[in-house]
Amino acid sequence: MRRLLTLSLVLAFMSGCVHKQVGTTEKAGTGDGSEIKDIASFRLSDPEGPKVVDQELESIPTEVNPLVEKWINYFQGRGRPHMERYLARSTRYEKLMKKVLRDNGLPEDLFYIALIESGFSSKATSHASAVGYWQFIRGTGKRYGLEMNAFIDERRDPVFATQAAAEYFKGLYSVFGSWYLAMASYNVGENRVKREVMNHYTRDFWELARKRRLPSETINYVPKFIAAKLIAKDPAKYGFDGIDYLPPIEFDHITVDKPVNLRQMADKMNLNYEDFKALNPKFKGEIAPLKTKDLVLRIPPGTAEQALIAANESAVNRVQFVADSGDTQTYRIRRGDNLSTIARKYRTTVAYLRDLNDIPRRKPLRVGQRIQVPDRTPLKSRSVSNNSSVAKRSGSPGDKTVLSASGRYYIVQSGDSLYTIARKYSTSVSALQKVNNIRRGRVLKVGMKLKLPSSDNSAANRAKVHVVRRGENLSAIAARYKVSMSDIKVKNNIRNPSSIAIGERILIPSAEAHQ
Repeated sequence: MRRLLTLSLVLAFMSGCVHKQVGTTEKAGTGDGSEIKDIASFRLSDPEGPKVVDQELESIPTEVNPLVEKWINYFQGRGRPHMERYLARSTRYEKLMKKVLRDNGLPEDLFYIALIESGFSSKATSHASAVGYWQFIRGTGKRYGLEMNAFIDERRDPVFATQAAAEYFKGLYSVFGSWYLAMASYNVGENRVKREVMNHYTRDFWELARKRRLPSETINYVPKFIAAKLIAKDPAKYGFDGIDYLPPIEFDHITVDKPVNLRQMADKMNLNYEDFKALNPKFKGEIAPLKTKDLVLRIPPGTAEQALIAANESAVNRVQFVADSGDTQTYRIRRGDNLSTIARKYRTTVAYLRDLNDIPRRKPLRVGQRIQVPDRTPLKSRSVSNNSSVAKRSGSPGDKTVLSASGRYYIVQSGDSLYTIARKYSTSVSALQKVNNIRRGRVLKVGMKLKLPSSDNSAANRAKVHVVRRGENLSAIAARYKVSMSDIKVKNNIRNPSSIAIGERILIPSAEAHQ
């Protein structure tokens, strides 16, 4: 009887911890799949909304103990390259995500959950096929109103995903009345945490951690969050100087009534496609379809008139998936295939293939059916014919180069940029611009001939190729080859040194070219 009475009191106390929403936007999803409201525009000059009124919710406790110190030491040591990358990206989303959290009546410090979940990468995908900034699995994403289909994944969108995460955290805090337990539930699931709380009559996360009543990953989740928050709020104090921070995101929006090819629209606006796509990351490929009768697109501030013209000129009559260059390729289902064998062949998971192609469970594959799979072609040998999206647009396979007495030339294909061409032919954007007399901002035209720099044109064009290894950063690579980091950035058109990835090919300028 005593046990039952105590258990009832715990449940009653927990159910009474529901906090009121303060200063929220319209409902961001109520756990029943309702639609999430977007932010029409976002400027750094916008006035801040009201702070959280409930003092209990104004901040998350910052308890420093040996577990937290262990994670601080990790981020300062072996995990330093990761933290440098995450810090560099954090400034791009900090103002925006904190606004969403604040508008939902939540502590802004929940922003640092996204840091440890994804490092602020929209393309982050876990082994369990959790996706995006806040790492939602498919079921939880749908539960909180995120749209996911063959063309769209709102888990990759900083506004929609943060709205959904805010709604989820409001529910978790309502149950537990403890931010640490809410975070633990976000990691392992609320039912597991609720069971341990009831079995051990405690809402003290650290006590459950000491008794090892939670999985190891969950026990480390809260101290990892605290360590990341401490470092991100005062990087210099923890030895993180010289971070090349990304500029904060800002945007307006337009509404059109036709589906649009985003790559063509970016070209017509003289925008870098990757930068434009970063404003609209929920679209899986180049084609942005209508939602009911309209299509809402984020655009750089102050470009509405130009964007409307470009969108109308880039409208498509047929909505079909066109993958971003280098992301995926098309696979045709053969007799005997199943998702498991295809996943092994392309070194991925069944969950990822289901998510990428919006294939429900228990839906059989058909012989002849075409699905998208990861493009595992080596970068050096990746050609137009191996890229499904480019192959569809170009209509002819093979290496698009021609030889003449004056050198080797590349025929520009739809979807090409100076960056992708430079990567493909082991040169740099600046070298291509120099030998072709291309001014910054000039748009490449399909069919134009680009001269490829000769490897022996000059000392300035000679370069070694370095493949980035785990734990390396641009500073260490520059020191290894005795060249400056700025020269490497120019040679490879790198705007953010923290964005380099493991396996990426970096061109190292010859030292004598800069003497």
